[in-house]
Amino acid sequence: MASKPRQRLTLDLRGLGPGLAAHAKARHLTVSEVVRLAVAAVLEAPPPADQPVTSDPAAAHQLEKLTIRLQRCVAGRLKTRSRACGLSHGAYLTTLIDGTPAPALALVAALNASTDRLAVVCTDVREVMSRESRDGSGGASTTLCQGFIDAAYAHLGLASRVVAEVRPGRTAQALRQGRQARGERGDR
Repeated sequence: MASKPRQRLTLDLRGLGPGLAAHAKARHLTVSEVVRLAVAAVLEAPPPADQPVTSDPAAAHQLEKLTIRLQRCVAGRLKTRSRACGLSHGAYLTTLIDGTPAPALALVAALNASTDRLAVVCTDVREVMSRESRDGSGGASTTLCQGFIDAAYAHLGLASRVVAEVRPGRTAQALRQGRQARGERGDR
């Protein structure tokens, strides 16, 4: 389906222009957006779509430049948070729009370090268990197993924080795509 041509209208507001402009500014909208919303309300129609519909699936994934105006303090927070995640401003905003905020790099690095430590501990436990099975002793295993349990719980606590930050935003579509990529059926 091709995009519909734009329809333009020139309107004599007869003195309503300043009020319309103030209304739009207070809501951070353009005058055109306010007028379209008002006309849709009068016609009892759904608000018009922001973007024209395109039938080209490749066009949906092309980059488009978007200019936004933010208060300086908000722009600073955007820069700081996107940098902390190791993402560009656009990629960071995309994660927020998609409802899957990216965890900070420091948190990911801590999770990776914790995973590495847990792997070392698991290797040590296997070694102790192997030695005990060969010589029949059992004293050192209790201490080592307790260390393993402590490390495992610390790792799981950190991993659950990362998962909690990322998982709530996963949409049904993203879950279906993940299942399809793994070759699973979606009717489970």
